[in-house]
Amino acid sequence: MEREYALQIDRDERRPAMVSAVFSLVFIILFGVSDFVRLPLVDHFPNLTADMWGILASRWVAVLFLLGCLYICHRQRGASRAAPLSIAVVMTLTVCGAVSVCLYKRNHLGDAEFAQLLFIMGAFSPLGLRFRHSLVLAAGVVVTTFLLRYWLLPTELHGQQFNAMLLLTLIFSAVGGYLRERAHREQFLLRGILKEQASRDPLTGLANRRGLDEQLEAVRQQARRENVPVGLLLLDVDFFKRYNDRYGHQAGDLALQRLAARLDAFARRPLDMACRMGGEEFALVLYDCGAASLKDRADELCADVRALRIDHAPSDTCAFVTVSIGGVLLQPQETAWSALDRADQLLYEAKREGRNRTSVERRLPVAAVA
Repeated sequence: MEREYALQIDRDERRPAMVSAVFSLVFIILFGVSDFVRLPLVDHFPNLTADMWGILASRWVAVLFLLGCLYICHRQRGASRAAPLSIAVVMTLTVCGAVSVCLYKRNHLGDAEFAQLLFIMGAFSPLGLRFRHSLVLAAGVVVTTFLLRYWLLPTELHGQQFNAMLLLTLIFSAVGGYLRERAHREQFLLRGILKEQASRDPLTGLANRRGLDEQLEAVRQQARRENVPVGLLLLDVDFFKRYNDRYGHQAGDLALQRLAARLDAFARRPLDMACRMGGEEFALVLYDCGAASLKDRADELCADVRALRIDHAPSDTCAFVTVSIGGVLLQPQETAWSALDRADQLLYEAKREGRNRTSVERRLPVAAVA
């Protein structure tokens, strides 16, 4: 679940991370251009002091670094890049800002120390970072700022009051970041619960029709990539209305739950799925299952249901609960509705032949034959 949450964070915050990187790039470029106006650079460009060259270098090195980050993130779209990009952006702004502020102060020019506080708050912004990563990054911003100030400024310009502001900003921003992530996690869990409830049958715990449609689409695409067959079994409990009339609906629910548990045991692989279509009708998706294997699995399932030995005296076929099964192999371009319709036709064929039996198509899909 934590891995799913991390992936969700990356998807949700990827765009804000990219926007923040672009905004930071424009921000630094504008300040770099304004240096030629605010500082005596145009008239004295060949004779600039080392500090002035340091200010310019910090600007343009940051520009090149941010351009590189954006290029890497754009080229590697499939990887998780939101968090590394956010960290790189904030640390680049921190170093660039701290160097510029220190060199301004050392030359008795106007400074913008408040901007360094924004870098701390930026670590806890919606940039694709979880709280613990944001806390480490913000602490890194504070430490980096301290070290650069003590390295580049004389003792009388260190500014103890500003140092206290850095620490207070870190504390308050951390509290806000923690509350934000906690609310985000609660929303993530709530969405997951609602999605699970929308895709699950409350009586049996199996997937419902909506879950089956989603799984069939995902399995069909995966099977096309790997060129493997996918089987679909559709089964119906024989004479279930008679069962409910004889034993009652509570007993009918218990019988369906026992049958669902046996059916779920057949969904052994990660891409397999057992599903309750509604009432006494169920479905089973079997990944990488050819024609011969599909027939064997259907016969095995039919026998296993009988082996449950659930009494069914009103049945015309057996003294115990039985099922009729129709099975098909998914076609490469087939929709879930089309596959279920073909399986339903074979299911009714099994019923016409006397129930308590299987009817499975024996031809492979075109992709599987190829």
